[in-house]
Parts: sequence; structure tokens; C-alpha cells
Amino acid sequence: MLLLVINSCKRWLKQIMVKKKPTRNDVASKAGVSPAVVSYVLNGSNYVSDTKRRAVLTAIEELGYYPNIVARSLKTSRSAQIAFICDNITSNHWLPLIEERFYEKNYNVSLCFSKPTDEFLRMIVGRNFEGIFMMTNIYTADQLNSLAEFNIPIILYKTRQYKELDERIVTVAPNYIEGVKKSVDYLALKGHKQIGFVPPLRYITKGITGDDFRIRAYVESLEKHGLPVTDDLVCASTQSEAVINESVFKMVTAGQGISPTGLVVGNDYLAIEIMQYLKQLGRRVPEDIAIIGADNDMVASLSSPQLTTIDFSKDEFAETVSTSLIRLMRGEKVTPQEMFIDTRLIIRESA
Repeated sequence: MLLLVINSCKRWLKQIMVKKKPTRNDVASKAGVSPAVVSYVLNGSNYVSDTKRRAVLTAIEELGYYPNIVARSLKTSRSAQIAFICDNITSNHWLPLIEERFYEKNYNVSLCFSKPTDEFLRMIVGRNFEGIFMMTNIYTADQLNSLAEFNIPIILYKTRQYKELDERIVTVAPNYIEGVKKSVDYLALKGHKQIGFVPPLRYITKGITGDDFRIRAYVESLEKHGLPVTDDLVCASTQSEAVINESVFKMVTAGQGISPTGLVVGNDYLAIEIMQYLKQLGRRVPEDIAIIGADNDMVASLSSPQLTTIDFSKDEFAETVSTSLIRLMRGEKVTPQEMFIDTRLIIRESA
């Protein structure tokens, strides 16, 4: 008798575990419509009356139906998948706001940590992403154009000059030229004569001879104020926090009249890391060294001292990126091809 009960329980558990996944036809049958109408509702590809639409949505909810995204992408050549390719995901806490915009528009986002190789880019092509938000400056114009040649629309977070980019690549970024200039201008106004610069983590630059926007703005601002322009005040190696700290160590121990009394840092996350490192070196912020970050991330007002930083509208940026990329994916032309979001200086305790 006990054996019969055990076998019966096993059969019951097996039935639960192999429960059939509902299909589009199941939804159509329950809603009293054709399978084509279910597809119209899911894809928004044709007119469906409100009555039928409500019936389909109710059936989807009751059955727990999830469309097969892979199968749909093979049939329609649309994956509804967006790749976010970033150098450093952790320091950009406003990225979820952009993801939310895409989600609201029925697109899913995959975060990808950038790799400076052609093999990585080929992998991205093979994943059938419908569009790319490229938040890195490690790739050349040729590499970016090679992606666009696969008819993959790209929004590039542009922080340096490129030779001619494919027209399917649109650039959007905070106006860091303006932001860096405001930071240097403010430190110069406060009487700082030795102002250093630290780019973001894993940022590609050649120091004061580089063609990236931040460096050019930094150099131009120093020259405007008649302040010294030297590679000794620029962190040109940014592949890790340890390497950046080593560069900061060399700067602050160079001696009086050579060491920076102010630092402009590429983002808030790194600025706060540097503030903590300076405390370990026995240097006070802002008494010994003033610090200005960028992005006005949520950590900026929570740090001690609170971080002076460059701000921009995250809502405007997220809407511009999502709207522009979706238009490109629909085959529309986006103008202008270069878009910059205005910045402003937020003065707090660190400077």
C-alpha cells in the first residue's frame, strides 16, 4: 500500500514538472480569436479592436504566456534586444534610468563589459542585438563603422574626436568640454595654481597631447588662466584603480609648487575613491587638495566631505538615448548626428 502511494506521488510530481508551456494558439483559443490577432497584439503590428485586445491580454495573464523571443527574432529579424557596452558599469548609477526608458518601450537591455578586441565586437554582432549603446572610447572609428556595416544602429557616448563615423552612428553625451572648463575655471577662481586631471577608469588618453574632449578642455582652460600645462599633472594610465592611485601618489608627493592643490576627476565614483586614498596619505580635502567630480551621481552628496561635481539632466539624457536609438532601429535618420547635454557646476564641500 505504501509503495502505491509513493508511486502515485511520483506520477503527480512528474505531471507538475512537465506541465506544458502555453503557446500562442492556446492564447488564441482562450481569447476566442485567431493566432494572427494574438501576434498583432504582441507586436503592435496591426489594428485590433479594444474588445479583442482586452480578451488577448486577459488570456495571456491567466495562462501565464511568455512569447518565444528567439523564435520571434528569427521570423521578424527583430530581437528587441539592446546592448549596453560600458567600460565601468559600477560608476554609472544613472544607467538604470536609460534601461527603464527602453523597458517602457518594450526593449530588453544586456550590460556588456567592454573588451578592446575585434573578437569581442564579432561576438556582439553574433548575438543579434537590434541596437547598441556604446559607452566607451576604447574603439577606433574603423571598429565602430564595421559594426554599423552590419546594419546595427549605434548610439555612441562620445568623449573624443573620431575620423568620419558611419551615418548610422549617432553620438550623445553630457557636454564634458563645458563641464571640465567650468571645473578648471572654478578652481582657478579659488586661487589654485597647480590643477591636475584624472580621467575615468579605463579611459583611453595620451595625456596633454590626447584628442579626447576632456583633455582638450582641460588644456585650453589652463592656458586661458596662464596656468602650467604639464603631463606631470595628468593621469594618463587608467586601466585600474591601483594604477590611478599610483599616479595620484606621484602627483601629491612631487613637492611644493609642483604638486596639485586641485584635481578635476572624470566621474564621482573615482573622485570619492581618490579622496579616500588621499586621506590614507594624510592629505586633507579640501584643505590640502580640492576635488571636483563629474555626473552628480547619488554618491556625491553622501560622501564626506560632500563632493563638488558637474551635473547634467539624467532624464534628458535617458530620453535622448532611448528615443534616438529606437528611431535609428526603425530606419529613420536622426539629426543632428552629434548631441550634447548641457552641464552645470554643483558646489559642495570638497572644493
